[in-house]
Amino acid sequence: MYMIIRYPVGVVVEGVVLAEGSNRMRVAAAGFPDTIELERSGPQWFTAARQPVEFDFLMSNAGQEEGVSAPSPLLAARAAGDNTGE
Repeated sequence: MYMIIRYPVGVVVEGVVLAEGSNRMRVAAAGFPDTIELERSGPQWFTAARQPVEFDFLMSNAGQEEGVSAPSPLLAARAAGDNTGE
C-alpha cells in the first residue's frame, strides 16, 4: 500500500507499507536506508524516536483495510508531481 508520511517539521515522505498490525506499521520510505517503524499510541502515530507523524494512503485494497480514508486531492496531486494546487 502506497502512503505519504508527514512529519511535524513539514517534511513529506513517500512510502510503501511492508507490514501492519493494529498498533504498529513497518514502512519502506524514500530516502531512508532502513525501514521505518511507526507505532500508535491512542489516536496518534509516532516514529521510533517518538516523533508524531500523520499519513494518508494513496492506494489501498478496498474492503481489506479498515479505517483507510480517501487521499486528499492536494496530496494526490503532490504525489503525482503537480505542485500547482499550493
